[in-house]
Amino acid sequence: MQTANIHDPSSIERIYPRSAFDNDARQNARDKEAVEHGVMVLSKPDADGNFSLMRSQRHVGEPDATTHSIFLSPTLDNSVYGALTPSDTGYDGPVEPADAPEPAGDPYRSFVESLIEVARNADFPPPPPAESLKGFRGG
Repeated sequence: MQTANIHDPSSIERIYPRSAFDNDARQNARDKEAVEHGVMVLSKPDADGNFSLMRSQRHVGEPDATTHSIFLSPTLDNSVYGALTPSDTGYDGPVEPADAPEPAGDPYRSFVESLIEVARNADFPPPPPAESLKGFRGG
């Protein structure tokens, strides 16, 4: 687990660089992928804006509603990565790039910005008090 800061996007970029984003987005785009790849926010920001962040993965069947972490995974945007469409010559014709509008921005930067927003708005319950763990013997 590493520390990032909501006021310093480069701190997030050191933990989750563009190469990791691109790799995870490609893996998440596979049709039969059973695991999502991305990052997990593990704490809400402190007074200085620091929060815990780590690269992570989870099974696609896991529920989105967790109480002690927030998982974010990048996805491929067809307008950015080049969608393909069948040509007008029929089913056996060549596949050609789709006429897509130019992307409005950088998908990596957008992901980092959304990660900062999610961390800023994170609302995790407080950890259980240490007294409640007394007497636990592990079995």
